[in-house]
Amino acid sequence: MFRKSDHKVCAWLDEFDEDLELEDSDDSDADPNFVPGNNNSENESENDDDFGDTDNASEHEFYLSKDEKTKWYKNFLPNKTKQRAHNIVTQRPGVNAVAKNATTILDCWKLFFPDPVIIEMVICTNKYLPKIRAKYQRSTIIPDTDKEEIDALLGLLYLAGFLRSRHVNLKDLWCDEGFRPEYFRSTMSEQQFYILLRALRFDDIETRNYRRTTDKLAPIRSVFDGFIKRCLECYSVGENCTIDEMLEGFRGRCSFRQYIPSKPNKYGIMIQALVDSKTYYTSNMEVYVGTQPDGPFKCDNSPSSIVKRLISTISKTGRNITMDNWYTSIPLAIDLLENHKLTIVGTIRKNKREIPKCFLDTKKREVNSIIFGYGKNIILLSYVPRKNKNVMLISTMHEKGLIDDSTVGKKPEVILYYNSIKSGVDIVDEKKEEYSVARVSCRWSLTVFFSLMNIAELGKELTKNHMTRRLQIPTLSFTLRQNILKLTGFKSNEETTSDVVTSRTKCYFCPTRKNRFTKQTRCSNKTCQSYICKEHTFHICIACTNKEESELDMNNSYSE
Repeated sequence: MFRKSDHKVCAWLDEFDEDLELEDSDDSDADPNFVPGNNNSENESENDDDFGDTDNASEHEFYLSKDEKTKWYKNFLPNKTKQRAHNIVTQRPGVNAVAKNATTILDCWKLFFPDPVIIEMVICTNKYLPKIRAKYQRSTIIPDTDKEEIDALLGLLYLAGFLRSRHVNLKDLWCDEGFRPEYFRSTMSEQQFYILLRALRFDDIETRNYRRTTDKLAPIRSVFDGFIKRCLECYSVGENCTIDEMLEGFRGRCSFRQYIPSKPNKYGIMIQALVDSKTYYTSNMEVYVGTQPDGPFKCDNSPSSIVKRLISTISKTGRNITMDNWYTSIPLAIDLLENHKLTIVGTIRKNKREIPKCFLDTKKREVNSIIFGYGKNIILLSYVPRKNKNVMLISTMHEKGLIDDSTVGKKPEVILYYNSIKSGVDIVDEKKEEYSVARVSCRWSLTVFFSLMNIAELGKELTKNHMTRRLQIPTLSFTLRQNILKLTGFKSNEETTSDVVTSRTKCYFCPTRKNRFTKQTRCSNKTCQSYICKEHTFHICIACTNKEESELDMNNSYSE
């Protein structure tokens, strides 16, 4: 089991108490929410089950909320029972057993996109390809695809994202002018890439209309749910998690497209996510599709319901959840603590009825002033970072409202803790955007799939099988064949047995117009292996060769 480290004990801030005292001279300036503990005994007895200790309630002063029911005590109420056991993680964080045997990058990628998923995509794509063939006079130029070809397509998408070329025109990616990588032309043709990307499907097109009657996410439901299931199986999140929304940029036609002006893309598909605040591992996600039709996928889309569905896999494990004011509410915080053994630290909107009015008024408060309110296992605080600016937070993790005097503005410990772990989902968005594979598309299902690919990043390994298979094409150009051999390091059986070419082959350096063939040896450099004629061959003695090799070894040792 893992216990959170004890928090640093800081000095209490006494200045804000002066602002809360009742003035004797003028009743109009008195705080209407501040109530001495020895008054309103009837209200006090009715609400003792919600907040505070019954015996101590009459000994402490409290603030009354806007709903005139919830009481927030001015001072910390010590619990007479044993100390509250919270944030004791009962589930070991880290890589689970199902993922410990993954030793290569390709093995890790296959944990999230195993072969059965890719094969299912191949089957669904082949069912859609006849619709594209009907638009071409020569249907033979669009054969059925297979797993190696789809792997190569996904690999090229990753490569374009790595090169930050996702918005570059395809013609520029496949140009042969020398300033574009050879990997694209070596893997597949531009037309083949375009057709595969256009035809890529994730569900059976023949049964989609029926499934859409009960599920708006039908075009990608099986792939998305399978991806989330494997994310949960492969890794257990740490002691701190963040819940927030991602917005995948999309401006096409979609019934559940969202508009969030604070996001870089503004328009897109909103995905709610649960992310590890330390490792930024995405553990659980849910696409917001609005109100689903009647059926098995219809559910409540209130913030509290979304949070409970996202934390269902870590319920009763003692973790802490950080969330912003769209999700946070006081009833949710109490429910997560009592029924799910999870604490939360989050900002809260000022329109909640459980908040006293004096926590919201900033006109008479000084900058950096703080007000704490204590309930049963919950803290409410109001902090003024600058004039007429108010920050509201709640925490079921912290027991006392401590202040860090070493920080600028003497910020409360709750705010410092929130700032340190609140950006989990935002950093995932930042990492996804840096090497995004997403290309402009009018299909929202493809946009969601691009998001899944960005979360499970990979590079060139997906393209190698398809590239080596292209070497068997007899009409493949000599230049492409040489590029594939160089990029993959592949050698045929004849090449590995001898460096001497037994058949006539064109010289690599001679121009095409010379049409010069050679039976001479290839370049002895293992990274080159180019075919060369006598004109481009020079001789070197054994002594000089040994000298060059020794100098090369020395340079390598220095570089290491």
